[in-house]
Amino acid sequence: PEIGIEVVATGKITTWSRFKTTYQIDIEKLEIAGEGTLLKLIEDRKKRLQSKGLFDQKYKKNIPYLPSKIGVITSPTGSVIYDILNRLKARFPVDVDLWPVAVQGSDAAISIINAIKGFNHDLFRNKPDVIIIARGGGNTEDLMPFNDEDLAIEVYKSNIPIISAVGHETDISIIDFVSDLRASTPTAAA
Repeated sequence: PEIGIEVVATGKITTWSRFKTTYQIDIEKLEIAGEGTLLKLIEDRKKRLQSKGLFDQKYKKNIPYLPSKIGVITSPTGSVIYDILNRLKARFPVDVDLWPVAVQGSDAAISIINAIKGFNHDLFRNKPDVIIIARGGGNTEDLMPFNDEDLAIEVYKSNIPIISAVGHETDISIIDFVSDLRASTPTAAA
């Protein structure tokens, strides 16, 4: 959590006493409270990353016109991967490497970061020519992993061009600004 944001803390109250009784909360779960707070947090991150130059057009890598292999970072069980594969099969049959990740929850951002690092790693043979990071729509809280500052930095550092395909046309996340190309939907990315 960052200073000044409102949170909902769930846990248990414990006491400790030596000379006077002290109460403390042992927090088991911490959530940001309210969509307005999330939107402010996203806006602050966006401004910080923009001031560092991560959104500058001059750093965008070109998307290959005819890639021989596409890396897809998404959930292996959601409809998104099937939408992408079906669109590619119908329009542009190409080899696809799926890197399965969580696209929601507390482990999602680090899971996606590890996938980007994995595709870019020197030991990964036959690297994809382009990476699609995809997820279906959701509310602001569901899409928070794609507003993660560390993930944005990793997208920026990728040697392989990245297409961001998160949510529906109206959903905008921080990685949309830092990626080399933003697609309005996962199907459009394909």
